[in-house]
Amino acid sequence: MPREVLWQMLVGLEVEGCFFRCLQTMYVNDTICINHPSEGVTSSFRCQQGVKQSYPFSLFLFGLYLDALEGCLDDKECDAPALADLHVWLLLFADDFVLMSESEVGL
Repeated sequence: MPREVLWQMLVGLEVEGCFFRCLQTMYVNDTICINHPSEGVTSSFRCQQGVKQSYPFSLFLFGLYLDALEGCLDDKECDAPALADLHVWLLLFADDFVLMSESEVGL
């Protein structure tokens, strides 16, 4: 999730002022590292996408993003695979999602 898109969504929902600036500040100069099972922990690097794990507000921010994403997608144009009589183009579970299509153009 590109954070710039997230900020634009929040502005569109009229989230502003101190609360908005506080959210943005939480993500300024955000760095992460990866703990690989066989290679150990990587060096820190800048992260400019997504929401932080274990932050109380992260689930809400991710939910807003998924709502907007789902609203942008048109299941008639995505060539979704069929499960019985139901065309399934989006799977959501916790903080993960999968987009599906029978074709490259549909994605």
